[in-house]
Amino acid sequence: MGRGVRTVLLLDLAAAGAGAAAVTLAIGLPLAARGGLSPRALAVVVLVGGAAGVALGAALLFRAVARPVDRIVSAAERLGAGARADALPLLAPPGDAATERRGAAGAAVAFERLAGALSEERSRLAEKVSELERANGALLEARESLVRAERLATAGQLASGIAHEVGNPLGAITGYAELARSRLRDGSPPALAQAAEFAERIAAETARIDRIVRDLLDLARPSAPVVRPIDVRGPLEAALRLARAQPRFRAVEVTEDLPAALPRALADEQRLAQVLLNLLLNAGDAMGGAGAARVRARAAGGFVELAVEDAGPGFDTADLSRVFEPFFTTKGAGQGTGLGLAICRSIVEALGGDIRAENAPGGGARVVVRLVKAGEPAEA
Repeated sequence: MGRGVRTVLLLDLAAAGAGAAAVTLAIGLPLAARGGLSPRALAVVVLVGGAAGVALGAALLFRAVARPVDRIVSAAERLGAGARADALPLLAPPGDAATERRGAAGAAVAFERLAGALSEERSRLAEKVSELERANGALLEARESLVRAERLATAGQLASGIAHEVGNPLGAITGYAELARSRLRDGSPPALAQAAEFAERIAAETARIDRIVRDLLDLARPSAPVVRPIDVRGPLEAALRLARAQPRFRAVEVTEDLPAALPRALADEQRLAQVLLNLLLNAGDAMGGAGAARVRARAAGGFVELAVEDAGPGFDTADLSRVFEPFFTTKGAGQGTGLGLAICRSIVEALGGDIRAENAPGGGARVVVRLVKAGEPAEA
């Protein structure tokens, strides 16, 4: 080398991050004119340069990857907490299409697009929820209106039925009272005998009104049943004994179809016997007081079913949906109040069961009572 000239060992490290200016690190070391650097010194220089390169690369990696990833994680947390996409910070600076598809910058751009799509979908869902809430409010109002209308209709139906059922015997009582008074004024033995007959009729009509009133009280304010596991054969036998003691039922033959082992049912013995007695007497009336009736019991899933069938004409199809309505009856005037089956339904529902009316496949009517099964079978 010439005089005045210095020999230098130059290490030049250059790097560029995505979307950032290039960074250059230059390390220059003077060399002696003759021997240059010793191998040991040269190794130290190389190590220092390598370490500097690694540090520079790590810094650039953090700048290019770690920071955008941190921003993506922070934005994801805010988006999950309900922030709108347009309220999130810019995750990556805008660049050309090629840059937006590379590395962390590409992930940031893709996330921003996803956040925008999620925000739009969230807005649409919020609008749908609002629409559903408005529709639900309208349905609730309509339901309340229907309930009020149903109550008014039921009240009107009850009022009409009461007026009819009580009005008829009251009219008869008024007529018999006038006749009895005229006969008493006559005072002759035949007239007095007729007055006594009219008094008996007045008593009968009064008893009819009393029965209607008691049935209405049973329907409107039924006493709370004592529900416990029972063997349904007991109430059934009690109802059969009471029915057979009625003159109108003495020509009715009842066939019992009861399994030897029948699960206990949750019921009140007295109230269930009342229901079954009413069904048996209705069966006898449907057959004109003579004919074959059938009573059966069976387990059906989680229930115990009791059915009473008769050999009468059965139900008219149009009447099946009305037979449990208060005051609905197909019997002649003065032969029934139309409250029996309504009371039966009230009792059975209070026991946690249900009741239905249908026509038997072989003809005649069938009424089925379903009670919740209690557990172990009751041996006959």
